[in-house]
Amino acid sequence: MLSRKMRKLTLGVATALAMAYSPAYAATTTITIGVAANFSTTLNAIINTFSSYYAATNTYKFVTVVDSTTNLKNAIISGAGAGPYDLFLSADFAAPQQLLTSYASLVVGSPFQYATGSLVLWSGATNHVDISAGLPSPLTTNFVLADPTKAPYGKAASQVLSSAPWSIPTTTTYPTGFAQIRPNINTTYAAVKDGTFPYGFVAKSAVCTKPSTTEVWYDSTHTSHHEYLYNDAAHPYDQIKQYGIKIVKSRTADQETELTNFLNFLTGVGTTLGTAKIQYYCYQLP
Repeated sequence: MLSRKMRKLTLGVATALAMAYSPAYAATTTITIGVAANFSTTLNAIINTFSSYYAATNTYKFVTVVDSTTNLKNAIISGAGAGPYDLFLSADFAAPQQLLTSYASLVVGSPFQYATGSLVLWSGATNHVDISAGLPSPLTTNFVLADPTKAPYGKAASQVLSSAPWSIPTTTTYPTGFAQIRPNINTTYAAVKDGTFPYGFVAKSAVCTKPSTTEVWYDSTHTSHHEYLYNDAAHPYDQIKQYGIKIVKSRTADQETELTNFLNFLTGVGTTLGTAKIQYYCYQLP
């Protein structure tokens, strides 16, 4: 007969083994996503909804790396087939397309569109200025945009600035004059929100939600905004079509399954819960 101490030890081992092989204690499957700064909040909302959708069998874990599109692309090129991401969600078409055409061994499949964004001139509650009519002319105070060489939203802002009456050439190296820059669109938004700059060009998704059929603007009582449409005849810019692409990386079968499930969720295959989150943050669907 087993002693009481031995019975406790045997029970402890059996319990540990049961925990290790039960679904609740299964090894977590991790997927890493490199995401353009503008889409980071939306992506986190999609991930939370995805995790709830798969709650019964959920062993999924996501790691998100947030940066400018160019920095994320360069990290993929530097990784040379070792990652560092499983999925790249760019803020434009050019970056994933360049990976496909010039670094085909680093990607899987072709770029796919997941959202279309829009550009907004925004002034926060701190250091507020009424810019509802758009960017002033002549310029008399500093404002901010994302670095046009790294961030598609910054490039779009530079295209607006190249039109009359400001007529700042798109070949201009920023910062210049009153136009200051931040590394990506999230740091640009933060610099306006905290009052470092009275206004700046931000992603619409940072200051707008659409819980039903009507857009709701962030703290509209104490802030102001002016949306620039890509097809505005006076101040046009390249439409901000956002594309993603799958990246070559060593993955287990479980990771491949998770990645496929997430891509379907993101693009509306099987359920519209993911695409509904994209629309909630005032993006348009492809």
